[in-house]
Amino acid sequence: MVSVIVPVYNQEKYLKKCVDSILNGTYKDIECIIVDDGSKDASPALCDEYKSDPRVTVIHKPNGGLTSARKAGFDASKGEYICFVDSDDYVAPEFVEKLYKALTDSDADVSVCGHFRDDNGVIIEHTYEMPDRVIEGNIIDEYVLPVIGKVYAVGYENYPGYVWGRLYRRECISEKCFISEREVYTEDDIFQMFIAENAQKIVFIKDKLVYYRDNSESLTRRYRKGMFDMLKRRHGIVCDYFKEHKINNDVRLMGSAFYTLYVSITNAYLLEGEKSAVSEIKSIREDRFTENALKTVRFSLLRPRQKMFYILFRFKLYKLVYRMRNLMF
Repeated sequence: MVSVIVPVYNQEKYLKKCVDSILNGTYKDIECIIVDDGSKDASPALCDEYKSDPRVTVIHKPNGGLTSARKAGFDASKGEYICFVDSDDYVAPEFVEKLYKALTDSDADVSVCGHFRDDNGVIIEHTYEMPDRVIEGNIIDEYVLPVIGKVYAVGYENYPGYVWGRLYRRECISEKCFISEREVYTEDDIFQMFIAENAQKIVFIKDKLVYYRDNSESLTRRYRKGMFDMLKRRHGIVCDYFKEHKINNDVRLMGSAFYTLYVSITNAYLLEGEKSAVSEIKSIREDRFTENALKTVRFSLLRPRQKMFYILFRFKLYKLVYRMRNLMF
């Protein structure tokens, strides 16, 4: 059986389409666990409407965040295989079936598919193209590092680290996977990092089976106070992982450090007004972590727009970092 876990927080607008897309899928041996994470809108009542379906379990819990809702769903699940669907997204009818077939046919531990973007009803097809490939044995070099230490130079492969859009053997998911998004950004990357400790084989399929909604209310579209600290904590976990697993790859570690800076600056752009944004950009630049991270950057491995950012940011041209944001990000 496949357990499909749906964490819910204030998604009355999108919840029905999400759950219906799962229950109406072509693969029937599923349970759908809907976890209401203390929603304040009509979501709890909408969740309860599905209780009459024997495949559905509804959990209501106090608000604890996305990761805590995923963990609650996982703890209640009974399936040998696990997948997660965010409640503002929806999936193709063959989502579970194709991921299950890819995983079992390959005797893999994780299967991965692609996604479309739904921008207010307009389906964006130009998204990351997953390869048709199987990774076996060298999971850290071929899977973990392309997720946690992205480098965009020629010859380097990168993968998105989303928790969704994947099917996992239950045994691959450990307590360490569930790091809160309130402590670390992005928690999805860390999830994949620890999944790999229990995975020997990962299969990718080209099919785009998830419709990721560009939701203006989502965490990724709003300014988040403390984002720089959360990203630094992410990089610290990555560094510890490198030490524990004796990984000697300075380029990928640089990728993780540069990601910390790049995403922190994009978050600063979400502040209202140039003065506030520039003040935050300056505070990030003056942090000791930033000074050390910039020293590790290999300029030749950056994309052209990253190179522009690197020069302006390194030389503390804060207003230009803000005013030229559309050219660099």
